[in-house]
Amino acid sequence: MDRGPMKKNASIISGVTLALAAGALALAPGAAAGEQVGNCHTSLSSRPPYTGTAYCSGMAWGDRFRVKLTCIDPRGSQWLVYGPWKKNDSTSTAKCSDNPNVGIYKAGWAFNH
Repeated sequence: MDRGPMKKNASIISGVTLALAAGALALAPGAAAGEQVGNCHTSLSSRPPYTGTAYCSGMAWGDRFRVKLTCIDPRGSQWLVYGPWKKNDSTSTAKCSDNPNVGIYKAGWAFNH
């Protein structure tokens, strides 16, 4: 049994997946390229109503940030929701909707210098 074409297709798919993953890692969520603001991370709730949080530390005294959520409904419609502005060592939280069928497509943060 010749498995050459199957191996070749699997290699192509693996290569594309790896390239997409590498590209996703190269983009900082919410930060412009080359912009070093502090140490920030996001987290998402695991059940409705879906919320997202952003926590940042190591920022300059006057810098502020807020969580930025891209929400999505069952029809695929997307919109942005922002949390309140916060300062260093704080958490910004936002909710997409009270509707349990609305989820979070992606989460990041926005800065204000």
